[in-house]
Amino acid sequence: MEERKLLHSFLAKSQKGLPPRTMKDSYIEVFLPLGSQPELREKYLTVQNTVRFGRILEDLDSLGVLICYMHNKIHSAKMSPLSIVTALVDKIDMCKKNLSPEQDIKFSGHVSWVGKTSMEVKMHMFQAGLCKSTHS
Repeated sequence: MEERKLLHSFLAKSQKGLPPRTMKDSYIEVFLPLGSQPELREKYLTVQNTVRFGRILEDLDSLGVLICYMHNKIHSAKMSPLSIVTALVDKIDMCKKNLSPEQDIKFSGHVSWVGKTSMEVKMHMFQAGLCKSTHS
């Protein structure tokens, strides 16, 4: 608990005390090697050998939070003084109903808008042979 109290000193006192950031500062690409790592693929399969979409949504949720932490990174702090949670998902567009369990998936995303108490994150999921889907 004491460590958490010390983190308060890393917070900016005003908006002017915040460093300028760009979308590039929070951009990240992550690969889910379903096709190349069979032992990992097993954790993402249903009994019908289809990809568990709920598991993909969990990964997207975690990635969204990671992107927000990257955007708010304070290099002098070992731990972030912020607590970030996902509030809502505006839209998910998919051009194909099922993902292939035999191919890797690439997730990418960045912070696209920032307010005083909220942030918007845009994410894309890509699998070879499929069009992009967006989760924001």
